[in-house]
Amino acid sequence: MTCVNLSFESFIPSLLQAVPELVPVYEEHMIDNFDELLPHVFMGDVTRFVVSSYKNKENLVSVKKILDLLDQAIRSEDEKLQELVSVSFLENLPQEEACFNDIKKLMSDDLRDELALYENKRG
Repeated sequence: MTCVNLSFESFIPSLLQAVPELVPVYEEHMIDNFDELLPHVFMGDVTRFVVSSYKNKENLVSVKKILDLLDQAIRSEDEKLQELVSVSFLENLPQEEACFNDIKKLMSDDLRDELALYENKRG
């Protein structure tokens, strides 16, 4: 995936462009929130999409694209974007799910390092 200079403002549009399978999730989010994008809430939807897709063995290419973009985002200089990925995706990954470790294996070292902060808090 091409590295782009991501920011908090550009991340979700970039995510939707890279992973069109998320568009229906986004559209439902917008309906549920009266046409207002709530980035942290939407990232919860993305987390559920990733877990569901992995568990059902569907959209695995999309899961990898999402994780690649999350990796770029966590390495971004934009602290708001780093926080979005950290607290609204990584912190919400359900460790009790059987697929948690498999999803974790698909992550970059940077994402796994950030995830470890939450694993240590929970464990």
